[in-house]
Amino acid sequence: MRRRREWDRRYWQVAVGAAFMLLPALLLSPTAGFAQEYKEYHCVPDIQYECAGGRCEKIADGFRHVESFVYNAKTGMLSACLWTNCYAAAAAVFNDMASEAAGTITAIGKLTPTAHPGNEPIIVSLTVDTRDAGEPGHRDATDKNTVGFTVVWGYGSKGLTLDMGRCAIKELP
Repeated sequence: MRRRREWDRRYWQVAVGAAFMLLPALLLSPTAGFAQEYKEYHCVPDIQYECAGGRCEKIADGFRHVESFVYNAKTGMLSACLWTNCYAAAAAVFNDMASEAAGTITAIGKLTPTAHPGNEPIIVSLTVDTRDAGEPGHRDATDKNTVGFTVVWGYGSKGLTLDMGRCAIKELP
C-alpha cells in the first residue's frame, strides 16, 4: 500500500512538472493553439430596397456599380462605398455559428466618411451567410467562392436601405 501511494505521488509530480515545462513552449510557439483563418468579404448588391413610411420599394438598377461593402475579419474593419463617398470604422461583430464550420457573421458599425470627411457618419449592418461558401453554383465570374449577404444602411427616422447580393471571399494571412 505504501509503495502504491509513493508511486501515485511520484506520478503526479512528474505529470504536473511536465505540464508546466511544456506550457510555456506551447504558448510561445508560433503554431500553438488553433490556426485562425481570417477572411475578407467583398460584397456587391444585386437587389436593393429603399424603405420609408412603412413601405419598401424595390430599386431596379443604377446602384450595383456605385455600392460595395467590405468586412475584414482580421482587423474587424467594416467599410462601405456608397455613391460618391466611402466610409469605414471598426465594427462590433457577432458570430452565430450553427456548427464549427457554418453560420453567419454580422458586423455593425457607425462608419465615418473617408473620401469626403464633411459628410455625416452612417450606421451599417452587414450579415454574411458563411454556410454556403464553396457549394456548387456559388462562384463568381472569376471562379472565386462567394457567399450571400444582407446589409442595412442609412438608418434614420425617415427610412433605411436594404441590399442583398454576393460576397467574394479573400483568404488573409
